[in-house]
Amino acid sequence: MLLVRNLLIALICAAPLMLLSDSLIVQGLVAGVGAVAVAISCVTLRSGEAGFFISIARPLLLVAAIPALWMLLQILPLGILVHPIWSSAQAALHHRINGRISIDPAMSLIALGQYLSLTAIAFLTGAIAVDRQRAERILFALTIAVGIASFIVIVHQLLVPGAWLAEGARTAAIDCASLGTIIAGAACIRALNRHERAARLQSELTEPLTIINCGVSLLICAAAVALGATRELLFATGCGLLALAYQLIIRRLGFGLLGTAVLAAPAIWIAVVLVATRPIPHDVSLLLAFAGESAPRSIALSQRMLDDTPVVGTGAGTFTALAPIYREVDDPPADFPAPTTAVAIAIEYGKPMLWLIVAATAGLIILLLHASLQRGRDSLYSAMAGSCLLTLLLICFTNAGFFKTTPALLIAVTIGLGLAQSKSRKATQP
Repeated sequence: MLLVRNLLIALICAAPLMLLSDSLIVQGLVAGVGAVAVAISCVTLRSGEAGFFISIARPLLLVAAIPALWMLLQILPLGILVHPIWSSAQAALHHRINGRISIDPAMSLIALGQYLSLTAIAFLTGAIAVDRQRAERILFALTIAVGIASFIVIVHQLLVPGAWLAEGARTAAIDCASLGTIIAGAACIRALNRHERAARLQSELTEPLTIINCGVSLLICAAAVALGATRELLFATGCGLLALAYQLIIRRLGFGLLGTAVLAAPAIWIAVVLVATRPIPHDVSLLLAFAGESAPRSIALSQRMLDDTPVVGTGAGTFTALAPIYREVDDPPADFPAPTTAVAIAIEYGKPMLWLIVAATAGLIILLLHASLQRGRDSLYSAMAGSCLLTLLLICFTNAGFFKTTPALLIAVTIGLGLAQSKSRKATQP
């Protein structure tokens, strides 16, 4: 598994460079490296580790298969629930066309490939990270990656604003920095815990350099968020950090269920009040209400698209292809991304699938945070993954950065890491 682990770590450390060029070639390379690593792991993974991870991942694999099957149904020419655009094309060409849900099957096929490759990387990470030492190496590789991505944000904001980083890449980089505050914070806590344990056992202290490196990465991430984040992104980051802090406080103080509820109630109440008091225009969907600093015209265009979107969506990856149809004369060029990830999913997959994904994500957050309370010294991985997913869920309603490869890859690795360490191997051994 050494080769597979090194391939994965190399992919993680190369992720920030993908912010500079997120082309189909780069996405293909990511899929290729992931496929090679999966093939090697199938041969080299020990049977005990494989059986343990399968016992954790099997239910989640079934849930992860639902979006993939839906994308496949959108592509196939089944002749049912077809988008009206195919009827118009058939009438214009006077030629029978087997319609599809997707208005652009090629883009939907690419989106399906991207989803499958990232899902494979998430489960590959989980298979590797069932070993404690390998999990720690992956965590520190993530810390390096988010630190580099955050440094790119700082350079862009302070030295060459607008010169070399496209708006979509900048948004993705700031999203990485937002996640990075949680990941680097968890890495710092992990290193400090190891240092404390080594001191207690009077063994050799080897952690100071690791603590310094993680601390520097945390400072870089925090600086990047402070420089480039919107109010909505700051709120999402704060929620993730608060969730991580609550896990630590609950474990340290040994709170039971009642104590946990009392501790969490004020934070939940404040969050509800902040969301409820935000002014929302009556003619704007809730999916666009927290779109941060998106241009008003792009929000108006997206609202028109939402109003016309069929319940089954227009096909994965088709937002950019559909936008020119709804563009008015004074609107900006229609090659921009969706204002938020949630809007893009609602348009491309349909609103029912969006809320199914939201519910599945919320369920996974609860599962990971609950698992972290059941573990010992390795509880931090699940707490980190659950906190990152909470931030991700909120960010998806503020911008569309997670459609870029870098943040999507980093969150896939984080989820796999949290899943692998969500249950003790010793507890499952007979």
